[in-house]
Amino acid sequence: MDSNSATVDAQNLIASVANQLLAAGARPEQLAVSTPAHRALGLLPRSESYRKAGEGFLLGALVITLQGEAFEAGLLVRASRQVLPGHQAQSAQVRMELKRRLLAAKFPENSAVLVDARRLPIDDPDALAREYGPLVLREVVSQTGITEKEVLVRWMPTAPDTALRPLEDYLAERLDLALAAIAEA
Repeated sequence: MDSNSATVDAQNLIASVANQLLAAGARPEQLAVSTPAHRALGLLPRSESYRKAGEGFLLGALVITLQGEAFEAGLLVRASRQVLPGHQAQSAQVRMELKRRLLAAKFPENSAVLVDARRLPIDDPDALAREYGPLVLREVVSQTGITEKEVLVRWMPTAPDTALRPLEDYLAERLDLALAAIAEA
């Protein structure tokens, strides 16, 4: 399989799995992009905020969308007004402020929000071949001895290329787990 057909097949597979999750009743996570603090009109200070960038399903190392896109998950936060009683560490106060800003940016209450998820270049075979993230394009030798390109998943950030898994197998396993969890809920 050549690079272009491998990535097109991967995009179609990702869209199919995302659509199956949606049809089964899974709630997609919200994708958010942070906008840094700045001055409006050069004078008025504006604090860091967030804007909606779509929706996706978190499946282990990947976030997948209905359009066949793949992302490397960023920070996962639940947009919530819940305040924990008692003394809170500085890190807990920072997270509470982040949750408040996500609500101010109109993310639904109690929604899971992935902040600054990195879009993976699944539509660019050359860039995907240079990746060392959770989704890569590599040459593999098939059972018939033919070398072909395949989209693979690095399911653990420190995993070497020898531990990569075929995207189809990885998504099938994750889909089975997600559907089982939905059925039990």
